[in-house]
Amino acid sequence: MKEQIVSQIESKLSELGIDAQKGPKTDLAIDIELLDAAFSTGKRKINYESMILVDESDQTIKMYEKTTEIGSGFSFGASSSNISQSGKTLFRKVKSIQYGPEGKVYEYEFDLGSLPKTVKEIAQEHGWKFKTVIMKKKAMY
Repeated sequence: MKEQIVSQIESKLSELGIDAQKGPKTDLAIDIELLDAAFSTGKRKINYESMILVDESDQTIKMYEKTTEIGSGFSFGASSSNISQSGKTLFRKVKSIQYGPEGKVYEYEFDLGSLPKTVKEIAQEHGWKFKTVIMKKKAMY
């Protein structure tokens, strides 16, 4: 059952354009750079990390997530973040349009909430629980 669930999660995330790797410390690991933009007066970088553990002992899928945003310098534009909550799970959409001083446009939009939502739906489909964990080690063997 566990391998079937892991495979289904991996497949669904792949449909979203997310490459989840089977890891030695957890069932699935995601470590991707969502944005790496540099302009003459600064830069902006967004990294996303996640670990997904399918725990057969209590039939719970545990998911750890971390988004790191690094920016320096200045640019002009608009940013928005839409946050919603379903139970104890927080879902976040990020959208931004930035203009560098040389007129170059950097536009990005990410639905970070689609990842835990997908995993949660798979857990429910199999009659399992879904739990967001805030400590990385809780999503590891």
